[in-house]
Amino acid sequence: MIPHGRRLTALVTIGAMLLVGCRSDDKGSSDTAAPTTTAVSADTTAPADTAGDTTPDTAADTTVAGDTTPDTAADTTTADTEAAAEAWTVDTGNCADPDAAEAAIEGNLVIGSAQPLSGTPAVAFAPVKEGFELYLKYANDNGLVPGITLSADIRDDQYDPTQTPGVVDSLIDENVSIFSAIIGSPNNLAVRDTLNEECIPQLNNLTGAPDWGNDVATYPWTTGALVPYNIESKIYAKSIHDQLGDGATVGIFSVNNEFGKVFTEAFKEAAADEGLEIVEEQSIEPAETTPPTNQVNAIAAKAPQAVVAVPLGAQCPTFTKEIVNAKAVNSGWNPLVFQTNTCSSRLLISLLAGGSGDGVFTSSNLLDPSDPKNADNANLKVFMDAYTAAGLAGDLATTATGWTVAESTVNIIKAAQDSGTLSRKSIIEAARNLTFTPSLTREGVAYKMDGEADGYPFQSLQVLQWNEASGTYTEIGDLNTTYEN
Repeated sequence: MIPHGRRLTALVTIGAMLLVGCRSDDKGSSDTAAPTTTAVSADTTAPADTAGDTTPDTAADTTVAGDTTPDTAADTTTADTEAAAEAWTVDTGNCADPDAAEAAIEGNLVIGSAQPLSGTPAVAFAPVKEGFELYLKYANDNGLVPGITLSADIRDDQYDPTQTPGVVDSLIDENVSIFSAIIGSPNNLAVRDTLNEECIPQLNNLTGAPDWGNDVATYPWTTGALVPYNIESKIYAKSIHDQLGDGATVGIFSVNNEFGKVFTEAFKEAAADEGLEIVEEQSIEPAETTPPTNQVNAIAAKAPQAVVAVPLGAQCPTFTKEIVNAKAVNSGWNPLVFQTNTCSSRLLISLLAGGSGDGVFTSSNLLDPSDPKNADNANLKVFMDAYTAAGLAGDLATTATGWTVAESTVNIIKAAQDSGTLSRKSIIEAARNLTFTPSLTREGVAYKMDGEADGYPFQSLQVLQWNEASGTYTEIGDLNTTYEN
């Protein structure tokens, strides 16, 4: 594949040579007017307000690594990049077009993304787009990035990684400045090489694959937004050990794609460290929509004391329904059930689950916008006011995730602007040198990266258990910050 930045040169030099598009190895669109807000969040994490805290935060605290002076309340995105004398920098010498990577961005900044806007996965993920666009509108309305109008161009890849490269290539050809919030591990992997060759920031991937922070030197232009799956797995393994003790038996159910495989391998390593025994593993294909009756029955036959599940989208409620069915015919079997936090929205844990999600454990680093105890939280009120004014009806928690990842993106852009020149180069440097508190995160959660020393913005999670009767999550223990760098 000829990189986009070199296409003009190639055409001039080679004359009639045809440019060949690249193909991915794995499996929505809309031109978005930027929404608005003020200080707020990053990858599914929110501001300094705690659940139930009635003292409002008027803005997110944003600093660049090395800057210990918080911004004043009105400014929610700035960072003093000059204060970070040893801040991480990126080399543009190997970029397809170094000048384009360092060129000033003025006037309009378009953020591209690929997300499942149609097909089965869209049921679970469509509100992400709405939340992302809503925050951009908020940012524009409140002038959070002076002189710049932010917009999103989010296109449909149906969660199919063979479609993601085509979506991304078309957006590059239309001169989007950066990418953010691409959903899916295989989808992001399918375009990571291209975006790093082109030196276009691939920010806040909506996946917890450890790939997004474990090799910053090779892939400097790519960052994640979710707590890495290996950390989520370790937190679940510890919780199982805390509740069941040494030698507890565990069954694993997972989707057969990059997401499920990475999560499963990470959990198996964590289980070994905690002295847990894996007695059965079952999987389901990503496109499968029928109930996993055979897989769950195979797990139930081994009667594990706990089950860890990593389904995809609408597979989450069908899995919990099958667990309830299996418990009914296996007298005395009542395992602890842990589901990946991508299944934690009310749509998946309750509405579509028909009560089968009761008692299921999961995790989050964001405040729950539907929990009455958070009703007085000032930052959530800002989000809820924008949500209501826009006439949205999608799952609140999933919409809040989109809002938060857009907030992180805007804070990065603002920090880059404050560094002197807003460019693709300054944007990725800001992303990797930034510390700030998103508006919708739980107390104690912050976005923080430090170049190659810490490539993950979020590493803390709160274990939660769904209570169907109250329609709320119960916090299990304290926020786990063990893995923060």
